[in-house]
Amino acid sequence: MSKSADFWHILSLAREHITENYAAALTDKEKLIQLRSYIQKFLRDGAYEIDGYTFDGLTDRLYCEMAQYSVLTQYLGSPDYEEINLNSWDDIALTWTDGSIEKIGDRFHDPQHSVDIVKRLLHHSGMIIDNAAPIAQGHLPNNTCITALKAPIVDEETGIAASIRLLHSHRVTRQKLLDTEFATAEMLDFLITCMRYGVSVVVTGATSTGKTTLINYLLGEIPNNKRIFTIESGARELSLVKRKDGKVINNVVHTLSRPSDNPAFDISQERLVVASLRFSPDIVVVGEMRDVEAYSAVEASLTGHTVVSTVHSGAADAAHMRIALLCQKKFPIDFNTSLIQAAQAFPIVVFTHKLENNDRKIMNISEAEINAHGERQYRTLYDYKIRKNTVVGNYFEIEGEFNKPGSMSDALKQKLMQHGIPQDALKRFSLAGQFKE
Repeated sequence: MSKSADFWHILSLAREHITENYAAALTDKEKLIQLRSYIQKFLRDGAYEIDGYTFDGLTDRLYCEMAQYSVLTQYLGSPDYEEINLNSWDDIALTWTDGSIEKIGDRFHDPQHSVDIVKRLLHHSGMIIDNAAPIAQGHLPNNTCITALKAPIVDEETGIAASIRLLHSHRVTRQKLLDTEFATAEMLDFLITCMRYGVSVVVTGATSTGKTTLINYLLGEIPNNKRIFTIESGARELSLVKRKDGKVINNVVHTLSRPSDNPAFDISQERLVVASLRFSPDIVVVGEMRDVEAYSAVEASLTGHTVVSTVHSGAADAAHMRIALLCQKKFPIDFNTSLIQAAQAFPIVVFTHKLENNDRKIMNISEAEINAHGERQYRTLYDYKIRKNTVVGNYFEIEGEFNKPGSMSDALKQKLMQHGIPQDALKRFSLAGQFKE
């Protein structure tokens, strides 16, 4: 009998023994601490051994299977990884914080084992995944999000497919963004200046392109006395509260929407946007516009509030098209009117992208301007141009540089001045064709 079969046989016996004699240790969190001693007693009484395992090592492995998350345990909460992707029970890929992807040798015992472990993960947020509800989303402690799919959404022999995002907002630093060439110092400073001086910003791009990472950093640079109200759905990805000597030194309110089977008790992002305006916020942050909350975010910006958000779309015009479509869900007015309102509400559009070599970049920062004829015009203020992209073996070699091809409009300058921007800062960002680092 193989080592693997020996272990799973012992696990089955151990689980059966503890379920019969110490069931509370598996179901009561307060008694979970006793589980390890029960496992040790089981191993000693039965004189169980497996080649390659010490007594403590076998105890830890059994405890991991019964109370933790099997092969995923060592990766969950790790500061080195950004995402864990289960393509199937025997195919697990890790995304490192630098964007590189690695397949690991570890795998689940069989398809059902992978389903059982993911169910345990989803239990943290009270979510159930089964044949009647084969798709589920939830969150874990330490700002970790999980989305899972099982049969019949995926093949029965796959077991389960899941994406687990590990959010490390506290690790976002200016130096890291500069070292990874995500953006230039001037680009970061420009966006901070816009948010500080009353200009609403939307960050666009696909999943895992650095949108939330960027917003976490930018908002962290806002002066501490400005009131920031954040609104997110599912799990909190923003972490903006600052502490010094045990005291909170900035002014932040973090909120999460709360869906309910009963619409009367549903706390949507849209309702939270409306509620936020009663808190006299300097900046309202909608973690992601994905539904009718886009209309409330647009309305908040058009009525003089600074709004920062993200949306899954392309750059500039595509972002405003997406926002306008979401607004149509709330009030299906003339679409061109919705487009103009979206552009007026979010004049600055930041497009992030993950290149083929997994590097993340701000590819484009654009300003939308509405001319005298009511037409949208876009100015590219900053962009990243690729001059080389070649494949060498299994790797991509990409070279490029950031540029500053355009200057901001007079309308944007006027708005910044109305909100108190110093003239030297305004001059720095007004010069096209060169960076003033």
